[in-house]
Amino acid sequence: MELKQRMTFDEMSRHMKEHSFKLPGKVTVGKYARELGYKPYKPMVKGKIHFFYVNERVPAKD
Repeated sequence: MELKQRMTFDEMSRHMKEHSFKLPGKVTVGKYARELGYKPYKPMVKGKIHFFYVNERVPAKD
């Protein structure tokens, strides 16, 4: 799995499984994402909170 500019928790968890020896959990995935330069982004859309990790330095794919 490749890193993208915007990744969901599940995508980041799968990336962590493939590239790390740690077991993915809510805290460990967040720490792993921060180590890679990602920041949490939690927009509210139609009354529901969506959770993403965003890194502006990763080039966007067209």
